[in-house]
Amino acid sequence: MEETIEYPSSKRFKGEILRRVYRIWLFRKMLPVIIAEVVGLAAILYIFSRTVFIQRVLENALSASFSGPTGILSFGVAAFSSASGATQILSVIILVLIAFILRHLTQALLRLILVKENYFELIKK
Repeated sequence: MEETIEYPSSKRFKGEILRRVYRIWLFRKMLPVIIAEVVGLAAILYIFSRTVFIQRVLENALSASFSGPTGILSFGVAAFSSASGATQILSVIILVLIAFILRHLTQALLRLILVKENYFELIKK
């Protein structure tokens, strides 16, 4: 009796390799960067909370937002321009860190979707 050995299909095998590569990329490359950015953001927010009474700012922003769509924009500009230089710098750093975190999270999500849909195999055809 002859024994037949079944090999996994090439497409399934490539998909498994892509998933493993994605997991390695996620845990070795992306996760440390995101963790470092979140730790940096937490440290900056801690320093920021020492210089600004955030609850009062949020209350004022909420009341300004009820005055109309342009109310929150004018409040933001007025609050930023009347803040101290250190607070302005911390605000810009916070916005930049949030942008980096969102960029990395969307990049990781997009790569996950592409790997799940086996996009890289489909594009070769």
